[in-house]
Amino acid sequence: MADSVHPVQAIATTQDHVVTASNAQLAVFDAATTAFVARASHHKALVRLIAPYVDSKSGKRYLISTGEDKLLVVSALPSLDLLSSRELPKRANALDVTSQGDIVVGDKFGDVYIFPLDAPVVPEGTKPEDVPKPQPILGHVSMLNTLALIPADPQNGLTRDWIATGDRDEHVRISRYPQGHVIEKFGWGSKAFVSALLYIPAPPASSSSAPSSSDPPYLLSAGADSTIQVFALPSAELVARFPVQDLLFPYLAVGPEAPAPILPGRKKNKLTPRDKEKGKGAETEEGTPAAEEEQADEQAQDDELRDVPTGGRELTKGLAVVKLVAVGPSSRTDGGVVVLAAGSTALLFIPYSLLLPTSATAPTDTPATAATPSLVSFAHPILDLAPAPVPSHAGSRAEFLLSLDTSRPSPLAPSSSSSSADAAAAGEADAAAASPAPTPVVRVALSAEGQLAALPTLTTDAVFLSSACAPHTAKGGRPPSVASLYPALQLLHHPGDEEFAGPAPGAGAGEGGAEGEGAAEALAARGVGDGKPKGGRGIKRGAPAPSVAPSEAGEWDGHGRRVGKRAIGRAETLRRYEEAKRKMLQPGGADGTTLTEGERAAVREMEDEADEASKKQGAEMEGAKVA
Repeated sequence: MADSVHPVQAIATTQDHVVTASNAQLAVFDAATTAFVARASHHKALVRLIAPYVDSKSGKRYLISTGEDKLLVVSALPSLDLLSSRELPKRANALDVTSQGDIVVGDKFGDVYIFPLDAPVVPEGTKPEDVPKPQPILGHVSMLNTLALIPADPQNGLTRDWIATGDRDEHVRISRYPQGHVIEKFGWGSKAFVSALLYIPAPPASSSSAPSSSDPPYLLSAGADSTIQVFALPSAELVARFPVQDLLFPYLAVGPEAPAPILPGRKKNKLTPRDKEKGKGAETEEGTPAAEEEQADEQAQDDELRDVPTGGRELTKGLAVVKLVAVGPSSRTDGGVVVLAAGSTALLFIPYSLLLPTSATAPTDTPATAATPSLVSFAHPILDLAPAPVPSHAGSRAEFLLSLDTSRPSPLAPSSSSSSADAAAAGEADAAAASPAPTPVVRVALSAEGQLAALPTLTTDAVFLSSACAPHTAKGGRPPSVASLYPALQLLHHPGDEEFAGPAPGAGAGEGGAEGEGAAEALAARGVGDGKPKGGRGIKRGAPAPSVAPSEAGEWDGHGRRVGKRAIGRAETLRRYEEAKRKMLQPGGADGTTLTEGERAAVREMEDEADEASKKQGAEMEGAKVA
């Protein structure tokens, strides 16, 4: 039975409704009363991205969702009736909907696709291989993390629709839409991966039809960089940077996880299409009892291994901005941008007067002004936010609904280096957010003075707060993995990093050996292999500590590489064979009675290899004579 609930990992709003995604469950609530409307589970795994859409012509309302199951689901709002479900080529990392209803999807392999809102009808009896496959409109050579649609604005120099995409290799690419193969511009200035983009249109034009050089449209870029970059359009010239590292870093409560240990003997399904045609592996076809049993067994093993110290080990925390939301009118005097970082307990608001330059000629420092950034913190990390369509406080300029990761409390307090204003705001927010039963969704208001403040939970939110979360059945009540709730954090460390690999086998306590030994003991206690911790990608690249003797280094060679399993097995066979020859040369050992079972097996293996080599050599010689 469920002993906890899964947090709301995604939240979106329309003028009339609030939509939440908790694990694989979608739910809809009335925006004015927060009363429960509908619930559905059209997905088979965690839902990562949701986007509502309202057809301006017909007035019909839709919800587009996708997640770990690689399904692109279109549902009707507010009933959540399933309209279509299509399989994506790869898992999606970005999702948006154009004003015409085209669904734009960017996946983790760097490709961007366009799907129609109404799924094409496939004639009954059509083979899967005969169904036309979608073709990408553009592609990156790196993982795509985010995208932003830029509509045409001829008065300000944007003569056609554009699409901006950001990837793991620090690139901000601006391409034509939908002719994505035509690259218009590159936004150069990011020093780390890009995970958030925001288009800010120009203010309403005056009576003059000439474009304004002082207030052009902008594109904001953020991610693991210490600053938010501001690009002026249409030139894509870097005109400003705003530092956010020092403001948000003290509130980062969640760090990326190291890869979980891999069970010895664990195999992936590597059946080829020819094997599947011959019927091999049919017993594990999806939906069969065998497949369900195998999946349940793997899940149980994964849950068990998460108790091993190397599995779920937290790496060094780092900044990764995942969402930028424009607030207020397009006027540059009283608007701003709300900034959300992955794993942060704080939300940041930056006024336009601080963020945007006064001119678009050259990069400038932060302007000297009386306006200041506003920050509000909570007792739990923030997962997502969306504008509240119906304000609940009379003095609010804007309000937001925030989903909190109540399964993972924050151990951090505001840093002593924070300003007194920030500390006061954080204290008020903590006092408002703290409660005996933490709420998964809270409200934040932006005052007329440009300050963020947490609002007390409304009485009408009771049904909302209790119905938004799906049951969570993890063993021992453990929270969902960091990789599933904060995917951007996993990009902070590369597989080749020493910290990613973890301590080498046999390392001393100073090099993290205690953790490695604890992992070995935990693995051995569960009967997993020989008690040696096995990591995921990149764990082979670490090197043993210099003080480790060769006999204690185990599988590690002297060049910082770990020897493969086949090479280790071959070396062990040769060692036993040499030991067997030595024993057979001793007096009374010619009959082999003094050999162990392993040494006898090594002798047989070596003899079989010698026979095979002799036969092959003879066949080659015979073939040469015939020729």
